[in-house]
Amino acid sequence: MKDIMDGVQSKKRVAVIGGGVCGICSIKCLKEEDVEPVCFEKTGFFGGTWRYHEDDVVGLAAVTSATVANNSKEMSAISDFPPPKEIPNYLSHKKVYEMVCGYVNQFDILRYMHFNHEVISVRKAEDYETSGKWTVTVKNLLTNKVMTDTYDGAFICTGQFGYPNIPNFPGQDKFKGRILHSKQLRTFESFKNERVVVVGVGCSGVDAATETSNFAEQVYLSSRNGAWIFPRLGPYGLPFDMCYLRRWSDFMYRTLPLSWTSWMFQRNLERLKFNHALYSLKPPSHLWAQDPVLTDILPSRIISGHVIVKNDIKTFTESGVIFEGETKAIEVDTVIMATGYEWKFPFLEDGIITKDGDCLNLYKCMYPTQLPHATLAILGFLLPLGPGFPLGESQCRWASLLISGKCKLPSSKDMLAEVQKKYEANLKRYKRSDRLTTRVDYIEYMDDITSQFGAKPNLFKMFFTDPKLFWALWLGPSLPYQYRLQGPHKWDGAREAILTYKERMEYPLRRQGYRKTKRKFQGFPVKIFIALIVFWFWIFVLAEVENL
Repeated sequence: MKDIMDGVQSKKRVAVIGGGVCGICSIKCLKEEDVEPVCFEKTGFFGGTWRYHEDDVVGLAAVTSATVANNSKEMSAISDFPPPKEIPNYLSHKKVYEMVCGYVNQFDILRYMHFNHEVISVRKAEDYETSGKWTVTVKNLLTNKVMTDTYDGAFICTGQFGYPNIPNFPGQDKFKGRILHSKQLRTFESFKNERVVVVGVGCSGVDAATETSNFAEQVYLSSRNGAWIFPRLGPYGLPFDMCYLRRWSDFMYRTLPLSWTSWMFQRNLERLKFNHALYSLKPPSHLWAQDPVLTDILPSRIISGHVIVKNDIKTFTESGVIFEGETKAIEVDTVIMATGYEWKFPFLEDGIITKDGDCLNLYKCMYPTQLPHATLAILGFLLPLGPGFPLGESQCRWASLLISGKCKLPSSKDMLAEVQKKYEANLKRYKRSDRLTTRVDYIEYMDDITSQFGAKPNLFKMFFTDPKLFWALWLGPSLPYQYRLQGPHKWDGAREAILTYKERMEYPLRRQGYRKTKRKFQGFPVKIFIALIVFWFWIFVLAEVENL
């Protein structure tokens, strides 16, 4: 391999740090802007979290053998790369990785990636104030050779699941059993006949509890505040996210008071699934105030007694734990800490990412507000209510256009003001935390980022020029392909991908030779629904006219 630091620079170069999904999308987007990507990946493989491996390395994300994506294949698609109809709607980690491999091959990504190269430091170049360049130091882990070079930009795509957060409970050092973090889990057979406590009711905690309960004698799920449980299966067995991430419902959600929409959604959710209070899982906050947990399995494991919900751990003993509100110790063999992750950038120069209290000063969750140049981007560091892949890709598209000079950022003062505004808005909805400014809603954030470079679809114009497509976008799922209908590097297949999503969604569910029967809707409820849709649509039209 040619030395990556050699050669005469004939065009802009950007260091892409990390070979996960955001890193891969960054390479493709930079290529489209005639910018040379140089991607450094610490491991010997690409794919980030979704490439299964057995290693337990600090800073390296991982999945378990049972991991399934939380969002459906259509909603999680890259905007110009729809999934094949043959694959399932919810993909196992193996299927996700196969999709990533297909993307890498189709867009010739591999030639820009340098494996077994660890980035040691990213610092401002000596002439940064005028050039905006960054000095990157890299170590070849196979030869131990250390190399330093200067780049026109740096995209940080190292992910957010590499550094486990492990709390310290009273008496924890006395416990003689195993204490693991969910990041260390791969398979679950080793828990056979054990009594296991899982701490935390996030997605990884629920997955750990349900999978472990297939082998363990008993699983206790320890929760401080509970969680709202969303299913993967929505109405009529359709993917849940495709049913609810729609523009008309998003518009209603943003128009009606938060307390109303939360109450309506919660009532419908519990009527169709289960009563959270009865199952000891109901949080003290409203439904939109924290991250939902995706699972169809947990309620059945609880009602069958395989999983027992408990309060937070009060203290450890030598052979077990005592839960809050209880006095008797429960003997356990293993405690799994599903307690989240810390965000760290150990290679990044100090002072680049700043905070005011617990307000993280990242404009659009990407750009440090105090930097005068749009040459360093933090990509994929979001807590979205919705699929993450399309959000990360939209960030990569915008960041590449900024590097090429086709877009510009506002002033530092204006960026900081918007960050503060977003923080205050989120503070009204979520509990206070150091990640408050990184919480985003899928449709709102996608529209926001793509409007920065002209890729947000013009629905008002579309209503008159292409009504079929308009109604598909307004009433149907908010698919990522809509952000390739216009703007830089638009995709000619975007319209067809939107209009044919049902075929790709339904295909893996039908058995060969099965005759599909059309569902007949009964009149009155449907008429009310249509009337509501028309009403909210005309409010939308009036709002758009006022903005013209």
